[in-house]
Amino acid sequence: MKRTVLIAIIGTLFMVCGGALNGFCDEVEEGRQVVIYGALVDSYIQKCEAKADLLDSSSAQIRQSAIRATVKGAFLQSNRTEMIRYLMEKKASLNADRVAYHLNQRYAGSVFPHEVYAALGHERTEP
Repeated sequence: MKRTVLIAIIGTLFMVCGGALNGFCDEVEEGRQVVIYGALVDSYIQKCEAKADLLDSSSAQIRQSAIRATVKGAFLQSNRTEMIRYLMEKKASLNADRVAYHLNQRYAGSVFPHEVYAALGHERTEP
C-alpha cells in the first residue's frame, strides 16, 4: 500500500515538473527566435545603410537606389521591435532572403515611399 502511494506521488511530481519544464522550453525557444530574427533584421538594415555610400555616385539611377535603401533602412531601424514581432507572427522561416521578403512587404504596406523618393530624389539626382 505504501509503495503504491509513493509511486503515485512520484509519478504526479514527474508530471507536474515535466509540464513546468515544457513551459520553460517554450520561453527559451521564443527568446531564441527573437534573437535570431533581431540579427537578421539588423543584417538587412546594415545592407540598406551600406548603400548610403552610393549617394555621391555619378549615376542618377544608383543615387535613386541609394536614396530608397536609405529611407528603407531608417524605417526599419525606427520600427525594429515591431518588425521582429511581425516576423514572429508570420512565422517567417529563419532564412535571410525570406526575412528580407517579409520586411520589404511590411515596408511597402506601411510607408508610401513615392512621395519621399520624389522629394529626396529630385534634390539628389539633379546635376
